[in-house]
Amino acid sequence: MANADFSQNDKQTAPGGFDAGSYREKTKPEQTVRLTPRQQKLAALEAKLPAALSTRAAALALSVVVMLAAFFGFGSAKLRGKYNTARQWFTAGVAADNGYNLSEELTTRENTAANILTTASNTLGADSAEVLAAQTALNDFSACLQAVQNGGKSQSLTSLPYYQGSTMHALYQADQALGTAIDQLYAKLQEQAADPMKMGAVQGQYGQFNSAATIIGTLQYNTAVYEYQKDVGGFPASVLGALSGVKEVEPFA
Repeated sequence: MANADFSQNDKQTAPGGFDAGSYREKTKPEQTVRLTPRQQKLAALEAKLPAALSTRAAALALSVVVMLAAFFGFGSAKLRGKYNTARQWFTAGVAADNGYNLSEELTTRENTAANILTTASNTLGADSAEVLAAQTALNDFSACLQAVQNGGKSQSLTSLPYYQGSTMHALYQADQALGTAIDQLYAKLQEQAADPMKMGAVQGQYGQFNSAATIIGTLQYNTAVYEYQKDVGGFPASVLGALSGVKEVEPFA
């Protein structure tokens, strides 16, 4: 009896031609991960790196570099903003001083001193010791004031009287010397006057000269400068300041 051949019947085909043995579960599509703008920038930087650097350590180092760059950039901009404000205090004044400023009051001192000198020269003579001393003091003061107002661009700072590394300190010293010289000159004029209490125009000029000094003594300029120096003088502000070109703002003292 011949053996039956069942080899053609081993596979069962489902109706409609579907082979149950070839069934595979349909693969689910991968979900797209949305990156933040910062992650996108980092990914773009990483893609440009050589393969040897595309490691976790390199990525960490790159992140640190990016964060440091952001820190230094923000810090430098903040310090630069403070410096730009502080350097204007001499001419624009501090907010607490309600419109008064050092530059204007010192210019008043310069102009009124010159007017007093003109009267004194006509009254006492140009070769009077008091007139000569006051003229020298005014010349020194004017040179220092000009140096501060134009940033020392028009003359050699080392040639300034009283200069020891600080133009503002030299200006302060020159102002003190001018005050002493004008006081002595005015006292000499009073000796020559018929009535020392009624000296006309020169008396008004002398009053303005001293009034400017009184105003200067009440200004908050130095207080603001000392606060600024405290803000930018420590670490890391001092390093950031040096890197971003922030300069020192000097007190009038």
